[in-house]
Amino acid sequence: MKVTGIIAEYNPFHRGHKYQIDYCKKELGADYVIVAMSGDYVQRGTPALLSKHVRAEMALRCGADLVLEMPVSVSTASAEAFAMGGVSMLDGLHVVDELCFGSEYGDVSALQELAEILVKEPEEYRRLLKEFLGKGLSFPAARSQALMEYFRNPRNFTGDDFDGVLTPLLNQIAQILNSPNNILGIEYCKALLRLESNIKPVTLKRQGMGYHETIPAAVSTDAPFASVSADTTADNIPFTSASAIRELLKSDLTQETISRITAQVPDEVCTLLASSLRKNEYLTEDAFDPLLSYCILKGKADSFCNYLDVSGDLAERIVNRSNEISGFLQTASLLKTKELTQTRIQRALLHIILEIRNVPLAVPYARVLGFRKESSTLLKEIKHSSSIPLLTKLADADSLLDETGLKLLAETTFASNLYEKLLCQKSGKKFIHEYQKQIIIL
Repeated sequence: MKVTGIIAEYNPFHRGHKYQIDYCKKELGADYVIVAMSGDYVQRGTPALLSKHVRAEMALRCGADLVLEMPVSVSTASAEAFAMGGVSMLDGLHVVDELCFGSEYGDVSALQELAEILVKEPEEYRRLLKEFLGKGLSFPAARSQALMEYFRNPRNFTGDDFDGVLTPLLNQIAQILNSPNNILGIEYCKALLRLESNIKPVTLKRQGMGYHETIPAAVSTDAPFASVSADTTADNIPFTSASAIRELLKSDLTQETISRITAQVPDEVCTLLASSLRKNEYLTEDAFDPLLSYCILKGKADSFCNYLDVSGDLAERIVNRSNEISGFLQTASLLKTKELTQTRIQRALLHIILEIRNVPLAVPYARVLGFRKESSTLLKEIKHSSSIPLLTKLADADSLLDETGLKLLAETTFASNLYEKLLCQKSGKKFIHEYQKQIIIL
């Protein structure tokens, strides 16, 4: 039995995501694909567009065999903690053979080389990093320069193909470390190294136009639009990115807009996505506007510092500019600096709202959101081999989880109930408590 893992947000699920699952099964020969997916909140520090159960169903309809939920503190953490959380969960199952992820660079051996240096931090690399930092370079720039100088010495290269891997790597280190999916790929490799995992990393090259490309208005809805984070088929046909799809929702949600959006997702999930949009069962950042205002009016700088990603300087900036705050995205834009990106600040603001104080080094359980009926053999193998509890019923948590696991689950349950409340207020649907939600079984 061969099992491939994917760590994803599916915000929302699109054609490129289905291609990745198909690639795992057809090209990598996986019998089963397990997805460790963000819950109701994502790494950019915002609520997910669609609820985790809807997104899990989309993944299952498009070929995934089992979808697990990453706890909220992990799914909204920095790239390093996000990667470690997802990898630790998959590793703890003891059934996953490979981890498949997308990257702009597309060469896993190069990403592994970089990851190994960043994990081990050999003396020569540390000396070079200190030297470049001393010259006034920012940390990302100093890190790039230090890595390039380190790898220029052939004896520091541990791979088998010096000319085939190192030469292009030296020419592109700065570009590699400036591309979001490459950075996340390196973090996955770092996590695997730190855990001494037997899971083998595999990368799928991602191609396309700029990350912030939007879907053109004056084109056929059947056209395959590109973006930076778009996966591509063997014929190099790009797919629309999740960010481009979300951008469309900023316009009036007419039937035409819904049609343009659903044209970018697999046929298997078109009806599900269209139904969610028509029923107003989706959330955007503005759902947090009143909550953020309340939290900032209530809090003080020293209390804000207790939350994840909130530094003392950021806490002071929040308090000093509280009179100017009017919305979630507006606040993040107001507070951003050269050192702090808007995404980083969004995560900090979200952690204040959800009262998230820290992120675990490893996820101590695997909560099931959904699975396919024909994957029963996989579930049996996980229950037999896993070193962490497989949680299929939240009611069983008290008997299966330790104190750390229960605290993490309670934090995630609260966050999901809040998401559900906001969703109900917007759509008018009836509230369903997290403990009453049913596992998706297809």
